[in-house]
Amino acid sequence: MNQKKYSLGELFFEIGCLLKKYEQNLAENTTGKLLKTIQVLEQYPLLTQYGLDQAVKENKIPIIKRGKLNFFDSRDIENYIQNQKVVSKNEGISEKIKYV
Repeated sequence: MNQKKYSLGELFFEIGCLLKKYEQNLAENTTGKLLKTIQVLEQYPLLTQYGLDQAVKENKIPIIKRGKLNFFDSRDIENYIQNQKVVSKNEGISEKIKYV
């Protein structure tokens, strides 16, 4: 039994390092980057303020409210944009435009 003896301070330091690594791994694996509304509009120029508000109102994009601020998960925004794609048919005219 070769056990290294740790002082109380060393134990707390080791535990702190382990907790920090655990939190970093947890944060990387569970959510994408959280963005404020203005950051979403800057990073995704395809979206407008009105379009983003409508998507939130219709529960197409989940939000995290913190006081008056809305935070968006970047993966949710990318999924929303991905779901908005329209497959074109018949001479490159999309189904939405075809019947207008």
